[in-house]
Amino acid sequence: MITNSFLATLLLFSSYLAGFNGEITRQHALYASIGYKKVKEKQRPAFHLENDYPMNLVIQEPAQWDLDVEGFSPAYFDKVRKAIAVNTVEQPTDQWSAATSVFALPSGTYNIRFISLLESDGECSYRLKIGGKKVMDFQNPRIYGKEIEEYVPHQEVADGIVIEKGTEVRVEFLPHSNGLVPEGEGFGFARARWKSNIEFVPTEEE
Repeated sequence: MITNSFLATLLLFSSYLAGFNGEITRQHALYASIGYKKVKEKQRPAFHLENDYPMNLVIQEPAQWDLDVEGFSPAYFDKVRKAIAVNTVEQPTDQWSAATSVFALPSGTYNIRFISLLESDGECSYRLKIGGKKVMDFQNPRIYGKEIEEYVPHQEVADGIVIEKGTEVRVEFLPHSNGLVPEGEGFGFARARWKSNIEFVPTEEE
């Protein structure tokens, strides 16, 4: 049985496809993200309506992150927490890691939402670069000794960033130990985890 809800969703999606011309407009506010994708894994864009924003179409744009960037320590994908991170057991803890991808959305001005994960054993550092230009540079706040859950998301924002389609997106991240959480014969290291989806929200046209 076809429900009214299904028909409404189909109508909204059809209207979107009919009106979208590859540009960002007020009528088609797009929320898009670059997400981690395995090299051999093929994915199609997943379309669904966000409950909190029933009139906005949410588009997931899977993109391949290169986790082995020349000049940086290799990174890995933490499947449990769905985050990119540094293996501090196998990799140097005093060297930056990096992950790169290509911006596949239309050229325009975007507000960027970046999510790192907080860890009690260290306050890791992050840099986000768009086309080689640094647009974000921060260190996670300390949660040791506070009533804050491990791996709680921490959001950083960069507004009004002009991005051209095809531009390189690079995240650089550094593990850290605050020397407060004993582990083995030393202290634990936070692995500089960050969510592999970066949200790019197009700004409204003037």
